[in-house]
Amino acid sequence: MAIRYKWLAGQLEALIQKSIREGGDKLPTEQELCARYQLSRQTVRMALKVLEEKGLIEKRRGSGSYITGRSPVPQENVIGVLLFNDQDYIYPGTLKDIQLTLAQGGFSTLFFPTGNSVSKERQILEGLVEAPPRGLIVEGSKSALPNPNLDLYRKLDRKGCAVCFLYNHYPAAAGPLFVQDDNRSGSLLLVQHLAAQGHQRIGGIFKADDLQGHERYQGFIEALRDLSLPFFEDQVSWYGSRDLHKLTALKDASFLREIVLDSLSSCTAVVCYNDILAYHLVNVLLQDGYRLPRDMAVTAFDNTYLSNSDILTITTLSHRPHEMGTRAASTLLKKIKGLPVHSQEVPWHLNLKESTGA
Repeated sequence: MAIRYKWLAGQLEALIQKSIREGGDKLPTEQELCARYQLSRQTVRMALKVLEEKGLIEKRRGSGSYITGRSPVPQENVIGVLLFNDQDYIYPGTLKDIQLTLAQGGFSTLFFPTGNSVSKERQILEGLVEAPPRGLIVEGSKSALPNPNLDLYRKLDRKGCAVCFLYNHYPAAAGPLFVQDDNRSGSLLLVQHLAAQGHQRIGGIFKADDLQGHERYQGFIEALRDLSLPFFEDQVSWYGSRDLHKLTALKDASFLREIVLDSLSSCTAVVCYNDILAYHLVNVLLQDGYRLPRDMAVTAFDNTYLSNSDILTITTLSHRPHEMGTRAASTLLKKIKGLPVHSQEVPWHLNLKESTGA
């Protein structure tokens, strides 16, 4: 029997890998295994115990043996996480939520900061292709632009590395799995709030090289259209990652001052791409003599600490606490286990603050 149960454990390990590839999440019942392999129930149970001790299955009383998606080699149970950085804005909390959720599933994490750089992303992926982790959670770099790294994602997929994109995705990828913001509906919430306050001329400032910027712009112009509010192209401005670097690292707000003069001069309200932009815009507006929110109502996305400054609290959108990182990690774990998964757009919630007169 000793030889038989070890032999069966090896057969079931191969079956587990086949089930994961084909979308299965559960082993046959003990009775079915006995019949299939012509072995006693005691032998089957001993083989299942070996798999359970290796972390390959988890037994649920009255339900059966479920695949965990883990490797019998602990060093292989690693998930790579590619985010812009881990230090400021929304990232520390998101990364912590990802790590906690993956740890509960038996996986450790390796963090790779991309700095929103396509070339840095490629350098990271080239290293990972040589020794693929079990999965990746990826915030795409400059996701609104054509991406040259899709070939590496395809190589990782062929090597069994599951990928889930977070916050954005690459539209040109073949059926990408993602957990991201419902950006169009978010813009609708902000425009509806401003319109309800009587604002007719609403400006917008969006990020040009990230997919979120295009989706938030799409929701913005659709909201103006559906509410029969006037729309002129000169009331919308765009900025890129280089402008953001100048703003945050070099304290150069010249592009924002140009936006105030060129695009917002005829507006009484504005929808900003995120809290970073809104925070710096408020400073520029105050320096230029605007009385806020009387002369300009300011709204944004993300509800970070920057929306709660001592200067002016900013009406902004948020998700439920821990929602994005936890959802992305849970979705990836399901994919690794062979469970059915689907992409998700997470709804926003409106937080009214001083910048719109709340």
